Amino acid sequence: MLKSPIYIKLKSLNDFARLVCSLERIPIPIYEYNYQNTDIFAAQLDTLNGHSITYYVDNIKSGENQYLSYKINNNIEEAVMVGSIKDTSALYSPIIKLSVPPQSFLKPAKIGPTTKYTGIGLRDLFSLSKLVAFHTIYEESTLPLFLFPKTESSDLDLSDKEFKMEYVLGSHLNLTDSSDTSYFYYVLLEQEIEKYFMKFSMQKSTAPSFSNHIDEHGFIYLKIIKLHDMYPLIKF
Repeated sequence: MLKSPIYIKLKSLNDFARLVCSLERIPIPIYEYNYQNTDIFAAQLDTLNGHSITYYVDNIKSGENQYLSYKINNNIEEAVMVGSIKDTSALYSPIIKLSVPPQSFLKPAKIGPTTKYTGIGLRDLFSLSKLVAFHTIYEESTLPLFLFPKTESSDLDLSDKEFKMEYVLGSHLNLTDSSDTSYFYYVLLEQEIEKYFMKFSMQKSTAPSFSNHIDEHGFIYLKIIKLHDMYPLIKF
């Protein structure tokens, strides 16, 4: 029986286009359908306990357009819907338009203890970069880094609380195929990242940095995808 998907909302169309197109050997197809009374673009990227994890953006219609085009021009992302493939400098993800989605697509899965990643906090961006970069190189599959807020509070007195905003940057992966537990490796950041990519060099001892382009030689690039809200699938 087909299980209901777990839906994760992204912050913008640019984040969605970066997810399905950028650094992919073959761009990921997009499904367009009506979900909870709004038209969405959706892409299935992973499974957890038999549920597909579906990342989406809402309030969007392709009309007569057939592809989502993505490119970086002068360090600025351009994500637009187009009717045909013409620009050879762009990447294109095909839009698959569903008229009658399966009912299981339209009912989001309930998130319980068995539908969560076990969070593993890392000390620094170096550790996260090495872990994800080596997986990307040797498994030949692209792992995105997800960025989302994590709000914590600390008591000042009985009636007043100071809220501290932190950000989580991380990725889910299993280091062994036989593992029954799914892990999410992450670092905590004090401020939000405004760049699109993290770049990392195995030939240099310099710390990873952030960039809006991916054309410098000697670096491995990891794409950063912003979520609309806090990731609901992690046990911190």
